[in-house]
Amino acid sequence: MKILVVDDDELMRDWVGAVLADMGYEVITAADGRAAVSCFEQQSPNLILLDQVMPGMNGFEVARAIRAKNSWVPIIFVSAYSGNEEVLEGLQAGGDDYLFKPVDYQILGAKLRVYQDRLRMSQTLREQNGLLLDYREQIREEQDLARDFINQFIALDKISDPQVRFLLKPADNFSGDLVAVARTPDNRLHVLLADSAGHGLTSALAVIPITQPFYQMTAKGFDVPSIVKEINRSVRAYLPLPRYVAATVISIDQSQQIIQVWNGGCPDALFFRTGMGVQRFKSQHLPLGVLSVAEFDAAVEYYGYAQQSGCLVLCSDGATELLVNGEIGQELADVIAALPHASAQQLMDNLDGIYRQVLDGGSPPDDIALMAVDCRPVDDAALPVAGQRSSSRLAGIEPGQCDIVWQFSSTMSAPQLRQLDVIPFLLNVAGQVDEAMTDGRVFLVLSELFNNALDHGLLKLDSALKNQIDGMDHYFRMRAERLNALEQGQISVCLAKQFCPGGTRLQVSVKDSGDGFDHAAMRRSEIGVNLQKSGRGIALLDSLCSELRYSGNGSEVYASLDLLPE
Repeated sequence: MKILVVDDDELMRDWVGAVLADMGYEVITAADGRAAVSCFEQQSPNLILLDQVMPGMNGFEVARAIRAKNSWVPIIFVSAYSGNEEVLEGLQAGGDDYLFKPVDYQILGAKLRVYQDRLRMSQTLREQNGLLLDYREQIREEQDLARDFINQFIALDKISDPQVRFLLKPADNFSGDLVAVARTPDNRLHVLLADSAGHGLTSALAVIPITQPFYQMTAKGFDVPSIVKEINRSVRAYLPLPRYVAATVISIDQSQQIIQVWNGGCPDALFFRTGMGVQRFKSQHLPLGVLSVAEFDAAVEYYGYAQQSGCLVLCSDGATELLVNGEIGQELADVIAALPHASAQQLMDNLDGIYRQVLDGGSPPDDIALMAVDCRPVDDAALPVAGQRSSSRLAGIEPGQCDIVWQFSSTMSAPQLRQLDVIPFLLNVAGQVDEAMTDGRVFLVLSELFNNALDHGLLKLDSALKNQIDGMDHYFRMRAERLNALEQGQISVCLAKQFCPGGTRLQVSVKDSGDGFDHAAMRRSEIGVNLQKSGRGIALLDSLCSELRYSGNGSEVYASLDLLPE
């Protein structure tokens, strides 16, 4: 320990210095107050023995000057005066202790050992504080890296669909709630809201296995059941129990005005229509990751919203619990019903204001996620009409004038029809050799042809069911039941890309082993009919294809689609 001895008495200064050196301390000396301050600045002693009475700057003034520069170095006054007033003034000036002349060097040694122990602890504390600061900086850098990494996966900055608005309020630096929005090749809107158990970084990492299958499978046109099956498999594979993820996954087909909902462990999804109350989609499944692949149930609810505009609201449990336990004291549905909202944007703005009021500048006790989706009816004038054929650059060109670029066919029997999401499967195969197969029109045409063959040819479903009250849900429940019970039957699909004078086209043929259906009557019934009541059907195919030809009883159909220039 380095000790500064300050005394105007040279004999006293040398004597104290010699004793301290004999004790093993490093000693520096100063003969007056100004020299003491200068020596302190240059030598940085660990402790100061300071005479109280000196000419010029006295000990009290020196202590104040040193305290102005350093708040922790111990100062022990050495004084011939033992009155309370002097001692009090010394302590008020910044002194830590007092020794009275003549100095008892045993007491001095004991005091120095105490201060030396304190110095060691202080040094250790400074070193530990330094380590903590370094650790905090490391944690901050790692959190920034983790945040960037998570943001790359959840891609909130890419959610720009005009029908969707969302609100996220994390309880911690990281949110275990997730929202995602994407469109299929045939323009169906897919919406995901997920809520991982807990909150913070661990919870945020748990939602990472969800985003990739959602975006990739939506882009390929997979339906909600296939998507939630794959997400459940991914969560189950990558997250150990008891980690799980509650989620609501929704598909909105605006052309048919059909909503598909899969709710596993989230609060009710709410569909509001002006003057018609609220439709609730309750949780009917366990959260993702709880059940094995064999046990998992991917069944969805279907809901047709006909010609009424509406707003669909999804939320995590943090959003509902805050309203009930906070100042509002109401369920989310009651709060929304009391708000004016002509659009998802207006509704979300109003809800954001309510949550700000409840939180009053603080953080929520649990992560909050809210989504509002506009569901609008289709303009009848924009609907295709059966019999209106798409104009074609290649009209009148015979097959013999064209060269086949590639061709493949696939026949699927009952087991494959039950298990596969067929259209994304076929287009994924075709897309491996030809990027033109990512054209949304190709997806639409192939979907309509295949679904007509499956629904009407093999499953013998009547589209008129959709016109009834609750018909959509009844139609798709019957479809699922008949498909699960299907033991016999097959559908063959052939795709051929042809290079013709003036451009390229895709030839599609679909054949089923069923009894067929009256395609001529269906075409007649669709002329001038509001198509969202019964589906897109033949009218849509007429508007997209340059050729559409049914054979025999309708169990085989041929279509030709002009491909966009490459």
